Amino acid sequence: MEKESELNFVTLFWIVWDQKYLVLAISLVCGVIATILALTATPMYRAQVVVTQVRDTGGLGAAAGSLMGQLGGLASIAGLGLNANGPDAERPAVLASRGLVEAFVKTYKLAPLLNGDAKGATEWFAVERFRRTLLDIHEEKLKGTTTITIDWRDPQVASRWANDFVGLANNLLRERAIQESTRNIDFLHKQLEQTTVVEIEHVMYQLIENETKNLMLAHGRVEYAFTVVDPAVPPEVRFSPRRTLMVISGLFIGGFFGSLIAWARKSLRRHPPAATH
Repeated sequence: MEKESELNFVTLFWIVWDQKYLVLAISLVCGVIATILALTATPMYRAQVVVTQVRDTGGLGAAAGSLMGQLGGLASIAGLGLNANGPDAERPAVLASRGLVEAFVKTYKLAPLLNGDAKGATEWFAVERFRRTLLDIHEEKLKGTTTITIDWRDPQVASRWANDFVGLANNLLRERAIQESTRNIDFLHKQLEQTTVVEIEHVMYQLIENETKNLMLAHGRVEYAFTVVDPAVPPEVRFSPRRTLMVISGLFIGGFFGSLIAWARKSLRRHPPAATH
């Protein structure tokens, strides 16, 4: 079997050698096409920002979990949206959500820029293009960091979008926390007016205190959910196209197809098609 494979390879080599000018011509044509594509392709630049998630240790999440236990049978108060795990668990999901990308596209009015001359392209297509071709989010669980990557043809714009994307995530999560805490405080005050049990009043006052702290924190902390460890800067070297690799790949593909054509021509000479009458 090995000898047969070796003989086939040697046979193919001599077939290609006999028609080397044909193979070389096809390789050069493919190489020229690849070179033209490489030189005319739009340069893309990659900007990256590295963030860490802000941990609310000892804050509302832990306190709410403890206080919820003290409420005993009053499970109905869970409608407040208090989570024993705190807001930390939802933040990575929000960062990678379609909703955040849609808000970013709307805020910066990117739909016309992303859709270009495509007829009938809506904002939905712009959001999908941004998510699938321009944005990449990679979480390093061991390091506790998340890298947000933006690819775009303008290095200045790419770096600005990467930094602004994190800023928008912080703003949206801050607004959500403010709305939730405000709603919870209003609800707790209404419940206080309806209860006369001292123990329950004490627990509710503690919940109001924790919600108020969370509200103050949301108003006062700029990097509410994510802290920027390494901000994005305008890249000076393009990420793509990789022109040398494209040209080499073109030559290789041309050589491959040239070899197939040479083998097919040789086979046709040995076994010409039967004449039809």
